Amino acid sequence: MRDSRWPGVATAVAVLWILSTVGWLGIAGPIWHASKHASPDAWIGFAGNALGAIVALLAAIVAGYAAYRTVLPMQRQLSELVRQNNFAHYDRLQRRAADLVDIKILIENITAHLEVMDRSLSLSGLGAYEKRGVAFERLEASVGALNMTRRSVWGDENAQSLTTYFVDNSIRAMTAARSALAGSARPFSADEWAAIKKVAVEGGVALYSRVKLESDILSSEIAALEPLVLSRQPFPQLWKGDYPGPEKLAEMYSGNRK
Repeated sequence: MRDSRWPGVATAVAVLWILSTVGWLGIAGPIWHASKHASPDAWIGFAGNALGAIVALLAAIVAGYAAYRTVLPMQRQLSELVRQNNFAHYDRLQRRAADLVDIKILIENITAHLEVMDRSLSLSGLGAYEKRGVAFERLEASVGALNMTRRSVWGDENAQSLTTYFVDNSIRAMTAARSALAGSARPFSADEWAAIKKVAVEGGVALYSRVKLESDILSSEIAALEPLVLSRQPFPQLWKGDYPGPEKLAEMYSGNRK
């Protein structure tokens, strides 16, 4: 194995050689010529100027080396701070992305349960009220779960407005559906239910689109930050856009890229 000290030794030898050469040409040489010359003042003055320049150069080198030794730990500290900041930001992005996935699942559940509730209202005969009760319980649970997420306010004004709109109309739809259950004192109105359910579903579609938009942005940020956090090269991106399908993907991973 090559000794890592050799580059430093070679550099020191080169510096000493340069200084000895400059010292001879700028100081020792002129003094030697002055001892042999009838008018030595010019040579002695030149040697003095050269000596002053060498001293100034040495002082600059020492100051530069001292500054380098001071800056190097600061650079290491800065790199460590950047690394810690990347880790913290990566963790925040992952937690935010997980929260958005949970919200998307709740939206999907509510819209699905609204459809199930709507179908249960058209049932008749033995067991119809029991099936409506089961459908209503599922709708009530999913709406309540999404309503609980409002404790943590997220997003810009548009996202907050869409969340409030969807939750409020889902609660209205749940209230309208409750009147169709057995023992309800409030008469059920099919027209009221259809209108409120339509508005709630539209609100769910709008909120889902808004959540998906932010999820896509976070996914891009995570993909860009992950190589820095994990200290690795980015994976090669074999395609962009929609999933190309299993056969095309198999060709890509086998090396047959087109």
